[in-house]
Amino acid sequence: LCGLAILVAGAISYANIDEINHALKDVNIQGSPIALIVVGSIVFIIAFYGCCGAIRESHCMIITFAIFLIVILIIEIAIGVVAFVNRDGYDEVITKNVEEMFGNYTKNDEYKTQVDSIQKSLECCGVNGPDYWTSSTFPTSCCVKPEGNCIYSKDPNVVFQAGCKAKLKEFLLNIGVFLGALAIAVGVIEIIGVVFALCLASSIKNKERR
Repeated sequence: LCGLAILVAGAISYANIDEINHALKDVNIQGSPIALIVVGSIVFIIAFYGCCGAIRESHCMIITFAIFLIVILIIEIAIGVVAFVNRDGYDEVITKNVEEMFGNYTKNDEYKTQVDSIQKSLECCGVNGPDYWTSSTFPTSCCVKPEGNCIYSKDPNVVFQAGCKAKLKEFLLNIGVFLGALAIAVGVIEIIGVVFALCLASSIKNKERR
C-alpha cells in the first residue's frame, strides 16, 4: 500500500507540475515526482516479495526484504536532502523565467499560450499583479469569468489579483510540503516494516532451530 501511495502521489505531483512547467524550464523540479514514481514501483514489488516471504516463512526472503526497505529508505532521504539543498536556487530562476515569458506575451505565440495557461491554472494575473498589463494588452486569462465582458479591475471577483511569480513560488512550496510530509509518513511506516520483518525473521529462525 505504501508503494502504491508513493506512486500515485508522484504521478499527481508530476501532472500538476507539468501544467506550469514552462516557467520551470531551468528548475529540475520534475525530478522529485519522477523519483517518487520509480521508488513507489520498487517498494510495491519489494512489498509483494516480503509478503511471499512471510507466507512461505522464509528467513532469507524476509531478511532480504528488510535490507531492500533500508536501501529504499536511504534513497528517499537522499532525494529529500538534494531537494532541500537546491531550494534556494528556485526563486531566482522562477523570477527570470516568468519575466521573460510575460515580457514576450505580445511578441511570441508560444509564450502567449504559456502565460495564458499559467494565469488560468494558478488563478493569477501579471508578474506581480494585474497592474503589469496595460488596457490594450489585458489578457482574458486574467479574468475570473473570461467568457463575460472582462476588463482591468481591482475587483477580485472580476480579475485575479495575485501575481503569477508569487503564485508559482507558493505552488512549489505546497508541492514540497506535500512530498515532504508523504516522505516522512512513508519513512516511518518503512522503519516499522523493517522492525517487524526482523522480528518475524528472528521468530522463524528460532522456530527452525527447535
